[in-house]
Amino acid sequence: MKYIKIFLFFIFFISGNALGADNKQTNSGDINFSSEKLKVDEKTKIMIASGNVIITNNNRQLTADKVEYDQNSDKAIATGNVKLKEKDGSIYESERVILTNEFKSVVAIPLYGELIDKSFIKSNNFKKNDLGESYFKEGVYTACECDFKQDVKPIWRVETKEIKHDPATKTIYLKHPVMRIFSIPVYYLPYLSFPDWTVKRRSGFLTPVYGYSKQNRFHIKVPYYYSPENDPTWDMTFTSHQNGKTGHADQLNIRKKYENSSLETNIYKGNLDTNKSDGDNVFGVNFKANSNLDNNWKMTIEGKYADQETFMRRYGFDSSDRYKSYLNLEKIKPNSISKIEIYNIQNLDETSSNNEPVLAPSISHHIFDSNKSYNYDVKLNAHSIYNDESYDIKRWSGLAQINKKLNLTNIVLEGDANFGLDLYSIQGRPSTDSNDNKYIDRLSSGFSVAASNQYGIMSEEIGVVIEPKIQFSSVISSDRTDEVPNRDSSEFRLDQANLFLNNQYQGRDNIQRSDRINAGVSAYVMTEEMGDLNFFIGQSQKISGTQKNISSANNDRQSHLINSISWNPSSLYNFSWFSLYNHHNLKSDTSDFNFNGSLDGWNYSTRHRSVDGAFVSDGIDREELALGISKNFSNWKTSYSRTYDLSNDKEEMISETLGLEYTGSGYMFGNCLTVLFQYKSSGGVVDRDLVPEDSIYLTFNFRNLGAYQWQPKEINKSLNKNLRY
Repeated sequence: MKYIKIFLFFIFFISGNALGADNKQTNSGDINFSSEKLKVDEKTKIMIASGNVIITNNNRQLTADKVEYDQNSDKAIATGNVKLKEKDGSIYESERVILTNEFKSVVAIPLYGELIDKSFIKSNNFKKNDLGESYFKEGVYTACECDFKQDVKPIWRVETKEIKHDPATKTIYLKHPVMRIFSIPVYYLPYLSFPDWTVKRRSGFLTPVYGYSKQNRFHIKVPYYYSPENDPTWDMTFTSHQNGKTGHADQLNIRKKYENSSLETNIYKGNLDTNKSDGDNVFGVNFKANSNLDNNWKMTIEGKYADQETFMRRYGFDSSDRYKSYLNLEKIKPNSISKIEIYNIQNLDETSSNNEPVLAPSISHHIFDSNKSYNYDVKLNAHSIYNDESYDIKRWSGLAQINKKLNLTNIVLEGDANFGLDLYSIQGRPSTDSNDNKYIDRLSSGFSVAASNQYGIMSEEIGVVIEPKIQFSSVISSDRTDEVPNRDSSEFRLDQANLFLNNQYQGRDNIQRSDRINAGVSAYVMTEEMGDLNFFIGQSQKISGTQKNISSANNDRQSHLINSISWNPSSLYNFSWFSLYNHHNLKSDTSDFNFNGSLDGWNYSTRHRSVDGAFVSDGIDREELALGISKNFSNWKTSYSRTYDLSNDKEEMISETLGLEYTGSGYMFGNCLTVLFQYKSSGGVVDRDLVPEDSIYLTFNFRNLGAYQWQPKEINKSLNKNLRY
């Protein structure tokens, strides 16, 4: 409970017992004293100072209309506009302050405080004894601007019956703390204790979390934090998750810091209702470690495991549906990158459980450099992968490339050449692959020559730059497409990024003999009135060779027509478009269209994406439409979005979101509270264990306290009566 720590920011430390008898001002030791009038009774040993009384020491200053000091009882009573100014800038006021025991014990009735962070506190009765223990009766704290002396009710406040600060144990104790928003109680705890502001960390129970849902009924999460006193390099948190209807689980989080390394792990174990059975014994673990090794090597290790397929997602422990455990070593130098990787994939959905590859290991080294004449790079790689859709493959490959550019008067000539060697040991194949060749070698080489030129037109109204480019590219390779499984280029898509690459497939598994002519034209138009326009169109023409072993093969000589365009004429409207057109009928096999802008303060966006099923490996058509609109009103932003699945001539809503957001630099209410609203509806099912859901989220953001989010399940249920809980 972060906010509780602020209650005890003020401690009275007025020490010393020397007050002078001078009529105007006395300086004794570390205490300065002054007043307009001073009356001393030698018989009764009572001193009365009145009129702008000021007592100052090194840490604070006390001012009052009147101070009466009884030397016999060692008691001083300050009355009338008593004000205490702390060294940090905090100010405390009271009508009556009593100081005893050489000013070490303090009683203030009542007490009002404005802290250095512009938050406020009050207490009906404040006491501090000679041991330094402080007690606040009926304490109230708020970060809202308010005048407690005028009994102003702040937007939110925290009330407590009693607060105790024990400086010996450096602990703060609260009795019956209650959080109130607009005077409505929203949070209560019987008792709470925690370290004071001088303690960085300490073992103990953290704030529990309570909740209720139709699925879990009443549930509670109780965390316990442990930190060893003599070893600041590690700590841990043990959390008990108790679900009234669906079981329980325990979570252990451990963090460890070394000089050049760090480690964090979470372990989950319990008995929960799952899609497999009720009362299922479950176990899961994840961990991550980072380390800086010698010779500039950096190591990252991450591991994830769950023995039951979906309980981690169902109960909010981990939302991933695919666990990748890996070890990664990387060394980056100005002209080289070295990398070693080992990983294991665990799929948590039943449709891909037969594809859980293990890479053990992958070793790569990339060297690159340039001089006045050439650019070159060398890539070396060796990897061994198992259970990649029932393939077990070892591969060793090397590739050397060199690049040269010549700038002639009007034309830029660019030449590339490469040579590669790949060795395969295929130790396992699926039953559907009848090829029994285990050891395969392949030599490959390639070169390309490209020419481009820029044509420009410049005037005061318009600027146009057009650059046509043509390239001849040749790849010479042993034909191994029937023997080498294509694991790294199967979802190949030709686009502007790889049109002019010598090996358009990019991966090493699918290198084929081919000769191609690649051509494209890019244009950039700049105008004052119509904005900026970027345009590209290009195509690859196969002269000879093969095009096999990919899921979206186009066996014709001509590739798709690649087209991309973006136009930003004004803030009123902007759009971008990418598409691959079949060169026979100019039908778009895949497209991505974006249209957005702003009109009279309304911001809108539209995105349409589609993929023809023949263009991807699963053969499923995809079409999706996303709409969004938002508007700012003063310090507010409203937003609405909706996404549709348009595949197979249907119109099914996938998701819907409505939001109300405060965008001001301060807070929505006063200077201390912001309330955000969001409604979400998801129609699609992520997997068999997670159902569609309609949700309302209310997030309260309190100054100095952080944020609290509420998701009312009963409201969700009323939004969709068919929703399963």
